Amino acid sequence: MIVIADKLLTRSDGDPLEDHAMLVRGSTIAAIGTRERIIRSHRRDRILRFDGCVLLPGLVNVHTHLELPPLMSSLRGRDYASWVLDLIRVKAGLTAKDYRSAARNNIRDLIRSGTTTVAEISTHNASPEILKRSGLRAVVYHEIISMRPGSAVTIPPRRRDSSLMRYGLSPHSPHTVSEQALTFLHRYAKKNRFPLCMHVAESKDEGLLLGRRKSSLEKIYRAAGWDRDWAPRARSAFQYLDRLGMVSPDLLGVHAVHADVDDIRIIARNGASVAHCPRSNHSLRVGTMDLRAMLDAGVHVGLGTDSLASVPTLNLWDEMRAAYALHRSRGVTPSDILDLATRGGAEALGMQGSIGVLEEGKRADCIVVPRPRRDTGDLCSDLLRETKSSIMTMVNGRILHQERR
Repeated sequence: MIVIADKLLTRSDGDPLEDHAMLVRGSTIAAIGTRERIIRSHRRDRILRFDGCVLLPGLVNVHTHLELPPLMSSLRGRDYASWVLDLIRVKAGLTAKDYRSAARNNIRDLIRSGTTTVAEISTHNASPEILKRSGLRAVVYHEIISMRPGSAVTIPPRRRDSSLMRYGLSPHSPHTVSEQALTFLHRYAKKNRFPLCMHVAESKDEGLLLGRRKSSLEKIYRAAGWDRDWAPRARSAFQYLDRLGMVSPDLLGVHAVHADVDDIRIIARNGASVAHCPRSNHSLRVGTMDLRAMLDAGVHVGLGTDSLASVPTLNLWDEMRAAYALHRSRGVTPSDILDLATRGGAEALGMQGSIGVLEEGKRADCIVVPRPRRDTGDLCSDLLRETKSSIMTMVNGRILHQERR
């Protein structure tokens, strides 16, 4: 097929192209060129024409918990630990059916808002099969919590990766998985080539706990029947993971709000990636990640929405707007923000060879959105200001969503 829109933005830092078209062959972008040349050379191909629209790379959401329904209004924890305990309390009233229903609804919303690739942490085993049927590109991490010394770590039966789905493991955090369990999971993941995802340095209290200082996380330990001495001892969470050899290109560190200069050096030196979730960080009052320092250090950073327990939507356009408002004073541009949600997200998930930009030979993961009503000459800025959803969402050359016009 041939896809035509008023403007074609092949990458966030590129100039928008006018009078251009994209040729899709199967799952691949076969060519990008002028409309006249593409149409003349491929007269028998179906033409999808989107007048008054912009064609751009599909969005990459690098952190979700799709099995959680909208719970934000039910949780009123005063600090991070209280919020976690509140979430556990509310989840006690949910069923497997609730998790499956939430996953279906959330995946539908992702597709309609323009997400084409998602990194999902599955806690209740509800989202993997639904994601597989959805047609989205995904990395699914199985969540593991195992703090009690000597406890056996349960690994789920291995699923076979496919062209759209890859599976990995998610030890929840340095303060909820013991060093013994982390060491085992690291070796297991390395042997089986599993990617790893982990909440790291999300709250100041994690650093206090690791430093053997008073921390609100002790409330979680008491509720779980854990001994505070089971927590690792380290200057920081990233320093601790680095000592275990876990900070590597296979690690996606989620939040990293309290990563300091030394931590950022560790992340950059070892080629690990970071998921930035500004709205969730704000909602849980855990602080603000230093995005400017991360980007300046060359860290691969993607944008994630987290779950509906801490944000009102899973729409990456909403996340982009929040990120820009938060970081623009540090010189972060609209182009930088759109890059986090496309090419940066692809890099964070190790998929930069196949997605994240529109160019010949890449997978045909793209979206079409309305052309902004106000043209300031900065298309990325205009898109961030006005875009709410996708008119057409395509993954691997397959149209998953298209509005009637």
